[in-house]
Amino acid sequence: MMRFYSSTMRCCFSTTPPPNPATEQNVLSTARERYTTPHAIWEALSTDHVKLLRASYLVKLAREGRVLCRRQELPPDAFIGVEELKSLYGDGNRDGVLPVLSVSFCWDTPPHPDPSGKQVATVAAALEREMPEYAKMGFTEMGVFWDWAALYQKDPALFDSTKTPEAKPEGPERDAFLEDLKEKRAFYGGEAYEQSRTPDQKEAFGRALHNTMDLWYAHQGTTVYLLTQLPKGTRRKLGYDDSGWTTYERRSAEQIKKVYLYEAKWKLVRDLGSDDLDKRGAGSRNWPLDPDGFDELIESKQFTNGADKGTVKTLYRKMSKAQLSGIEMLDFTGISAPSVGISGYFAPNGCCFCPNTFTHIQYIQIYSTLFD
Repeated sequence: MMRFYSSTMRCCFSTTPPPNPATEQNVLSTARERYTTPHAIWEALSTDHVKLLRASYLVKLAREGRVLCRRQELPPDAFIGVEELKSLYGDGNRDGVLPVLSVSFCWDTPPHPDPSGKQVATVAAALEREMPEYAKMGFTEMGVFWDWAALYQKDPALFDSTKTPEAKPEGPERDAFLEDLKEKRAFYGGEAYEQSRTPDQKEAFGRALHNTMDLWYAHQGTTVYLLTQLPKGTRRKLGYDDSGWTTYERRSAEQIKKVYLYEAKWKLVRDLGSDDLDKRGAGSRNWPLDPDGFDELIESKQFTNGADKGTVKTLYRKMSKAQLSGIEMLDFTGISAPSVGISGYFAPNGCCFCPNTFTHIQYIQIYSTLFD
C-alpha cells in the first residue's frame, strides 16, 4: 500500500489564502450531494423533461421482438414515475444504490438508434439476468434511462439522408454544408426533421440535456450498462470508444462509483460487450480524468452534431468540480496502472496531481495497483 499526503504536494497548490474553510466545505459538500444522494434524481424526474422506462417493459418488448419507439409514441405504462421509484428505494441502503439504471450506447443509424431491436435485446437479456439480484435490495422494478425514450426526440420518418455531411461529396460542397449547419442555415436531416418536435418538446429536451444529463451516468447510486460492441450487421463505422457522447458517458460513470459494495451484489458499471468488469473488478475502471484532460481527450472523438462537443465539456467540468473539489481521500485499491497519454490523468507515476480539481486532498490509498 502506498499513501501520498498533501504535505508532499505543496508545490502543486496555490499559495493564495483560502476563503473561510467551513463555508467553502459546506458549499462543496452541497454540490457533491447532487451525485451522492437521491434528491437531485427525484427532482429531475418531478418534471416532464425526463422519463424513465420500466425495466419490465424493455424485457417484454424484447420477448415480443418489437422495436423501441421514441418517447412521444410510447404508451404511458412504459414509464415508471418518481413516486414509485421513491417507494422502491424506501429508507435507502448502506451502498446508496438507487433503482435507476442508465444505458450508454451508440446510435445505430442517425434517425433511429436501434431500428433492428438488437440493442434492446442485449439490454433486456442483461436485465433478466440481473433483476433477481436487484430484487434482493427491494428493487422489484428499475427505472431505465435510455435517451431515445427518456427525452423528446425528432421524428425518424421525416429524416432526409441527403441533408447530411456524409451525403455531400468531399471538398467544397461538404465544407459549405458543414458551415451552413454551424450557422443554422441548414439542419442535419433536413428542416422538416428538425422541426418535428413541438416548441414545448424542444424546450424540454434542452432543459433535460443541460440540467440533468450529468446525473444519469455520473451519480454514485445509478447502475450503468455500457454497450461497447456495435450490433451485428450495422453499417455504422464509428465505434463506442471513438464516439463523443459514449466517451462522456463512460468517463462520467467511472468517476466516483463504488467498486466494493456492502449490500448490492452487482457491478455499478457493466460492460455488456465483455465479461471483463466482472472478472477484474476495479481493474477495468479508468482513472479519474480532470476537466482539462477530458477536454483534450474529447477533441479526438466524433459527434454527429458538432455543437455537442462543447456541451459535454461543460457537463463534465461541472460534474468534476462538484464531485472532486472537496474530496480529502482517494482510494484506488485494485485499479490497474493509469495511462499517462492524457495530461489530465490522476497519475502518481506521471507526476500529475490535478491540483485545480483535488484542492482538499489529504491522502491517496493505492493497494495492489501495478505501475510500469
